[in-house]
Amino acid sequence: MAYPFYAMDFAFYNSMGIYSFEARCEMLKEIGYDATHLSVWHGERWRDVEKLKNVKEKYGLDVAGVYVVLDLSLGEDHPRNAGILKMLEIMEGCSTVELAIQSVGEHIHPSDPKGDDIAVKWLEKALKIAERRNINILLYTHLSFWIERHEDAVRLCKRLNHPNLGIVFCGYHWYAADGTNLKGTIQAVAPYLKQVNMSGSSRNPHGFGGVATIEPLDVGELDNFALLGQLKKIGYNGMIGYLGWSEGGDAYSKLRRSLNAFRDMERRVEAHPHWADLKLTP
Repeated sequence: MAYPFYAMDFAFYNSMGIYSFEARCEMLKEIGYDATHLSVWHGERWRDVEKLKNVKEKYGLDVAGVYVVLDLSLGEDHPRNAGILKMLEIMEGCSTVELAIQSVGEHIHPSDPKGDDIAVKWLEKALKIAERRNINILLYTHLSFWIERHEDAVRLCKRLNHPNLGIVFCGYHWYAADGTNLKGTIQAVAPYLKQVNMSGSSRNPHGFGGVATIEPLDVGELDNFALLGQLKKIGYNGMIGYLGWSEGGDAYSKLRRSLNAFRDMERRVEAHPHWADLKLTP
């Protein structure tokens, strides 16, 4: 089967700015992507959420998700955080919110379970809206954020046990934060896995966070073929995306290269699923 493949709008960022919403959709459709994506960060692009309802009709694309960042160290009622709840109430044309939890409070470090109660309190409010509006909230692991590792996301999903709460497996952030035990991590995430994104990457002090680069899918040390093989083994059949964070340069050419690289990996995994097993290390 061919996975629905999308590009996160991060791929359109560079040092000179960001391509318009309309240009992003037109490029993705022409290249052959199945879906677009929107990041609103801390609320900087709330207005673009209103455009999502017309994407399917206007561009023939699905909307893979909306990426937002929650920072509870600011307090639940801060406009950045309250805006996420408001977005859940009004969003049309998209049923997936990717939630990166940057912080739950001062002096609570990444992956520290002491922050669980604070996060759960906010998530319970958000999930009431999500359930009513048939929206999935997917926890997005992120290097140096409070939810940094996929184990953190699994811990919260187990505790809340809500059908509208799931996980995005972020290939880059897994690799940058740990990069070991791929098979075990995928198996642990599997019951809650509803979306995946991938990136080419190499460990490099000049990369993102001083840890690793973010690059097109046809370069780097991160073995996305092995990752795709493990996803195939657990029966994952949801969307997969290309991260592309702030790579700069010609976005169109990198998007095309990454789509071609993904389809080639997909073909090889389909034809030879056992190959991926041979590449894994404990």
